Amino acid sequence: GVIMLLSIIWEALSAQRQVLATNSMSTSIEWYQKTPPTEHSFSELPLMIKF
Repeated sequence: GVIMLLSIIWEALSAQRQVLATNSMSTSIEWYQKTPPTEHSFSELPLMIKF
């Protein structure tokens, strides 16, 4: 069991796979927040537009 787990982890870390879905990247609204976010981040809810 442990050898199987280690081989799966090794393969996951060593494989050079391409990203499958680049069009489903997160929007830039997440990058406006500071870490950790304040209790009330926006004075009103932001409008989300899908491009």
